[in-house]
Amino acid sequence: MPEEKIGSGTGRRLMHTRTVECNGYLRDDGLWEVEARLVDTKPFTLAADRYREELKPGDPVHDIRLRLAVDGAMRIREAQATMAETPYPTCIEVEPVLQRLVGESVGKGWREVVRRKIGRLEGCTHLSELLGPAVTTLFQTMSHGSAPEGRGALETQQNSGKRPFFIGGCHSWRTDGPVVADKFPQFATKPAALD
Repeated sequence: MPEEKIGSGTGRRLMHTRTVECNGYLRDDGLWEVEARLVDTKPFTLAADRYREELKPGDPVHDIRLRLAVDGAMRIREAQATMAETPYPTCIEVEPVLQRLVGESVGKGWREVVRRKIGRLEGCTHLSELLGPAVTTLFQTMSHGSAPEGRGALETQQNSGKRPFFIGGCHSWRTDGPVVADKFPQFATKPAALD
């Protein structure tokens, strides 16, 4: 099947590419881990300046990585950042800042925790942006449980008896919708009456 492209239909020139890749793991010690990487590239040469050498097309402007390890309750046990390629040498000074998240729980209020623990001028915009897909990757990684073979994605959640974190998180998982009524009737609500 041919790849469907989204575009304006007018001529355009590629100016920037951002790639975000996240991989989730279950470790032998029982912790859940995510590695996330953000790479920014330009399709043209960037001139050298006082902070870095000339960049050829495709050379990374940013190559930023983070790693989080959480326990089954989503409490952060380990956090690490690596600024492999940055526009300025001072960017690497923020690598230790993720350590402030150790001991915090990922879940409701997570963004506020990050804002409180990592001040805007103490962190890196790109590293903060990478936390979003890293955390959602953790949820996806843990969604089948530690023994996923042969089981459906929701079976672990249905058997737990607890309200799954994703209920109420989007249109399909709204409490008054048909999916929650079918998969988790104990957490379903009646649709609001229309006037």
